[in-house]
Amino acid sequence: MECNGNLSITNKLGLIFLFTSILQFSGKLLAQETPTVNAYQLDTPIRIDGQLDEEAWNQAEMATNFRQFSPDEGEPSTQPTEVKILYGDGGIYVGAMLYDENPDQIEQTLGRRDDYNRADWFVVSLDSRLDRQNAFTFGVSAAGIQYDGIRGSGGGGPGGGGPGISGVDESWDAVWYSDVSVTNEGWIVEMQIPYSMLRFPEVDLQIWGIHFTRNIPRLGEITEWPLVPRVQRDNLIAQFGLLQNIRNVEPKPNIQVRPYLVSGFNSAENPDEPGDLITDTNIDIGGDVKVGLGPNVTLDATFNPDFGQVEADPAVLNLSAFETFFEEQRPFFVEGIEIYEFSVARGELLYTRRIGAEAPIIGATKISGRTEGGLSFGALGAMSGNDFDPSNNYGVARASQQIGDFSTLGGILTFYDSPITREKNRRRTYTGGTDWDIRFFDNNYGIDGFASFTQRTLTNAGESETGFAGRFFTEKRSGEWRGFLGTEIFSDTFNPNDLGQLRENNYVRGLFRFEHEINGGRSFGRFQRADLDGFLTQSVSYDTGINLGLDFRTGSNWTFNSFQSIQFELELERIMGGYDLFETRGLGPWARPFSAGFEFEYETDERRTWELSPEFSWSYFDGGGNEYALGLRGSWNVGSRLDLSANIEGEWEKGVTSWTANESFRRDNGDWLIGEFSRRPSELSDEEYRQLANSSELDQILSDKPPYSGNDYYVSVFGERDTRALDLTFRSTVTFTRNLSLQIYNQLFLARGKYENFKILHDRDTLIDFSAYPKRDEFSFNSYHSNIVLRWEYRPGSTLFLVWSHGRDAEYEINPLAPYRNSPYERPIGTQINDTFDLIPNNSVLLKISYTFLY
Repeated sequence: MECNGNLSITNKLGLIFLFTSILQFSGKLLAQETPTVNAYQLDTPIRIDGQLDEEAWNQAEMATNFRQFSPDEGEPSTQPTEVKILYGDGGIYVGAMLYDENPDQIEQTLGRRDDYNRADWFVVSLDSRLDRQNAFTFGVSAAGIQYDGIRGSGGGGPGGGGPGISGVDESWDAVWYSDVSVTNEGWIVEMQIPYSMLRFPEVDLQIWGIHFTRNIPRLGEITEWPLVPRVQRDNLIAQFGLLQNIRNVEPKPNIQVRPYLVSGFNSAENPDEPGDLITDTNIDIGGDVKVGLGPNVTLDATFNPDFGQVEADPAVLNLSAFETFFEEQRPFFVEGIEIYEFSVARGELLYTRRIGAEAPIIGATKISGRTEGGLSFGALGAMSGNDFDPSNNYGVARASQQIGDFSTLGGILTFYDSPITREKNRRRTYTGGTDWDIRFFDNNYGIDGFASFTQRTLTNAGESETGFAGRFFTEKRSGEWRGFLGTEIFSDTFNPNDLGQLRENNYVRGLFRFEHEINGGRSFGRFQRADLDGFLTQSVSYDTGINLGLDFRTGSNWTFNSFQSIQFELELERIMGGYDLFETRGLGPWARPFSAGFEFEYETDERRTWELSPEFSWSYFDGGGNEYALGLRGSWNVGSRLDLSANIEGEWEKGVTSWTANESFRRDNGDWLIGEFSRRPSELSDEEYRQLANSSELDQILSDKPPYSGNDYYVSVFGERDTRALDLTFRSTVTFTRNLSLQIYNQLFLARGKYENFKILHDRDTLIDFSAYPKRDEFSFNSYHSNIVLRWEYRPGSTLFLVWSHGRDAEYEINPLAPYRNSPYERPIGTQINDTFDLIPNNSVLLKISYTFLY
């Protein structure tokens, strides 16, 4: 009954939200003329030298009238920009004259390829299929650094001095040509983009979507043609201008073969003889292949891939009931991943980090494309196993049909099969589903959602488990006010984690979100812009209907005219109470107390060559317990060749009530015994129980609690947790030339914690003190990792890497039933640092060279 009531309220609110939004804005949806630019056909070849001195440039039509995205949205650019487009046998040519009244202040900071750093930039995005969903993006900095990627259907802001352009998948690398020059009037960009790097239909007259962006960091100015306002950013590609008059060009096949050779040396401490080193060397080969199968279909394959140049995952302290999910960084899996994305709430049906997690990848293949009828599709298969024995198999198929200009309907199916040689854990898993994004009223409103299933079979045990999940949202997608209202349902048996990622299931949830661009995203008073958002959810358990809590989060961002900014966030969880289904790790719900959290962050003037961002957060837990975090991020462009960035963050917990262990107790002739290990009674032998010195408390605590079996009890033990964590991360990039760079990454991570004032969870609402608990739960964790990568792109698409990886890790825990000794929690931070650098490190040095053959 409780579940049905929440769903009914959600549906009613959804209708009200949609109806009032339509009434408010339906009269304001006026058609706007789309800006256009015509391409000019070449008669003679163009030399890419950063000089627009060929006669064809004088004949081409000019795109002007760039307008500011920031700081003053809608205002004309303070520095004029002129762009022309040519086409010929060699591909599409883009020429841009970027005027600047102070050419000596143009920032020409060097960086590696795809490093959208602090420099003057010019970027062009081409929707060559005119599907209004994806675009090929090409950028060049005033230092001549190339940037390319695939831009998704949203896109958010255009980027600017940050790690990249919002909404762009930078893992896609094309082979194209560019050059720049700086004059006394500004700077010039000249590009040549071969047809083989693009996808477009086989028709006589081509019409493409096109968009230009210019970034001038010293002014904090980003200008666009055409300008897409902040309140319409969710529909970015749909609002590109049009590139016209490209006639009688044919799609070219894109065939790339990239073999690699890698040689490595490794050293580590001998686990059998502590203090001694063991070393080994290896040589390996592999390769990647990319083949264009027609104008709009691409096949990618990799054999025996090596990702030794990829940065190591950061160390984290995770004491929750859920695993830590790290970002995918391996190029083969990152490139084009947007085709396979199928989000299920805060999870995904495909999490490519699963591939190769249990054994080395032998090979992987993916095919992707788009038909003229608007059907986008992708298929991915991979095998992994030791000694080239394919023991783990993975498969994914994804399709999405475009409906009209903006709507889509799609589906996905994934497959995982574990090896028969691992009979103990062998399983076969299928997941699948359909998703929809239906938009109407000129792309300003929509409904979206999904329906999904999972089926996991333990083949040896003959057991099978099937679950389902679904979501339905109504949305307002553009305007000063945006948001959605909807419902999510996840059954308690929905589990995609063999090939996907999901932290929690077993809930029915109503959701409401709003976003507001204050003053329409334009400047007012002392502010360039400001926004406000809020998110409200109410959840109940799917299988029992118990209340999981009412949560609310709100945040706001304010950017001053001085280019400084502040942002803050307030979060309230379980406002009227609620239960946590997962904290006990399988022993039922727990009445988690109400909590409130606050975060604040400040950023200095983004126009400076250095930036600092201090941040602070605090969380309060009803009934006692607090969490604090204090951090400082900074970056500094030291001249044109050196970038430095660092982050230091400290986190503290004090008296936070948390799960400690699930313990087995046995009643034996009036005495109580405790399991030596925190396991179920069925997993402990008689010899693995120890007598409790003071067991009278258990008589009262467990007197009316049903046993696990016989005289055995299995219960959750909670404690008040104190933790300390320090994270110091440093990155630097030294760029010697456009194609030669050195990247350095270092992370020192220290953590320690302890539990005290133990309690037993008697029922889901009651924790009872258990002072006789004999186990101590105290720990410390030390980690230091560094990666140094020398990268040389000695020809387009061909790269040499020299990599040194260095790691030191140690974890100290008190044996729960051992005699009392010094606590690892009490170790001073200086001792932890010294201990870390006294460890024998793991070292790996590799040399990897790849060469790209183009056909």
